Order: sequence, then structure tokens, then C-alpha cells
Amino acid sequence: MSKNLRLLLSRSKLTTFLVCQRRFQLRYLEQRPWPEAPLPETDETRLERGRQFHQLVQRHFLGLKVEPAAIADPGLRRWWLTFVQHQPGLPHGRALPELTLTIPIGAHLLHGRFDLLMLGEKEGAPFAHIFDWKTGKPQTDMTLRNDWQTRLYLAMLAEGAQALRADGRHLLPDHIAITYWYTSEPDMPHTITYSQAWHQQNWAEISALVAHIEARQGQGGIWALTDDWSQCQACAYRVLCERQGAGPALSLAADDESALDKDVEFLLEPGLP
Repeated sequence: MSKNLRLLLSRSKLTTFLVCQRRFQLRYLEQRPWPEAPLPETDETRLERGRQFHQLVQRHFLGLKVEPAAIADPGLRRWWLTFVQHQPGLPHGRALPELTLTIPIGAHLLHGRFDLLMLGEKEGAPFAHIFDWKTGKPQTDMTLRNDWQTRLYLAMLAEGAQALRADGRHLLPDHIAITYWYTSEPDMPHTITYSQAWHQQNWAEISALVAHIEARQGQGGIWALTDDWSQCQACAYRVLCERQGAGPALSLAADDESALDKDVEFLLEPGLP
């Protein structure tokens, strides 16, 4: 494995590295198959409903009509009607649904995809506001603030949003925010605002994590396994790591939206020396 391999790093990849370096190595560097066990029917139905819900919201913001009567799944239809009746207020600006953003960080790239990005100006200054639609269990503001999705998405906009603007103007961290909207709590959206002080710390920590991955990549050998054996219960590589003793295998929880992760699962070309 070349130590110069250029990586496309997403929220899920960074989280995986933090959970277990060996899992990151097997899944993203060696690209071993991930033989996940079939989900219980109820879980699979809920996750597929979540995918379809995101597609409906995307159609809505593309200006395409959505007929509730044409939605056969009653649960999906209920979510859609809830969204129509209780969708959060949007700032005035340009709506960009399902927008992908990729920015450089050192020798690698960060990658994210926003459910909806609003770009505009307020009092003469450009702003950006991300909206993320959630069909799982609501989280607290503190949990969301510390989540790698929040940290990565806000940092990426602070570092690379000028590429999304026709005038190329820089976007100050204080004018960036993200709102999480839950189908189960439609009147309680969670909005988290960014700041310059937070960005300085956040970007430094993200950069250090990427540097750690790059350094580990150049060392070769078998990467460190997690010390938390409970993580092995939901890992398809547990046999390869001889971690069968971690306990009975766990399936994806019904309210876990990791199966909706839209992150790209590939590596880029080896970097030039």
C-alpha cells in the first residue's frame, strides 16, 4: 500500500478511524468486502422509508410536485405530511438540495453531502445554512454539536464555501449554521451556529486527525484494534481480528441512520511524490 495514496475522507470514514483503526484499514484501504448480515424486516423497512423520505424532500426543493395520495407506504406518507405541515422556516436565498462539497486538506480531500444548503446574504454579508432531515431518534443539542457530521460540515463550509458562490466571496464561520429537523419532533428543530473561535479549534483537530491517518498509512503493518470490544459486535471483520469473543453479533438498530449515509466509498489516485 503506497504511503502517498490520496484519500477521500468523509464523516463516516473519520468516525470509523476513531472507533477502530483496523476497521478503517480493512474497509477503506484494503477494501475488504463488508459482509453485513441481513437486517430484521422491520429495520430494513424503516431504513428504506428513510431513503425514500429524503428523495421526496429533494423533489420538493427541486420544484417537483409530490402527491401524498401516490405514496403507498402509510408511514412514509405520514412523514411527508408532517414535513409539509411543519417544515422549518428557511432563510431567503438559493436552495441547493443534495449538494456535494469536496475540499482539500493537506494531501487529502474532505467530502460531504448536504440534504439542503441555503446560500444568501444578510445585511451585506454572505451566509450559509445547512438543513439535515432526520427520521431516527432525536438527539440533544450537545450531542449534535459534538457529532462529526456537524463538525465536518460546518468546517468544510468555512474553508470551501467560496467555491459555491459566483462572486467567490469568503464565508465567515459566524455566518454558518446547521439545522437538524426530526420527523418525530417536527416543531423542535435543532439549530447549531458556528463561530470563528470554534472553527479555529475544530479545523485544527480535523487537520490533526487527517495527519494521524496519513502518518499511520505510511507505517504499514496491521493497524491498532479498538480497545472497546462492544464495537466488535456490530463489525463484519470480527472473525478476521479474532474477536468472536466480543459477544453476540448486533444488527443495525431501527433508528440508526448509518445505512442512509451518502458518503462516497472510494479512494483516489496515489498522490504525486
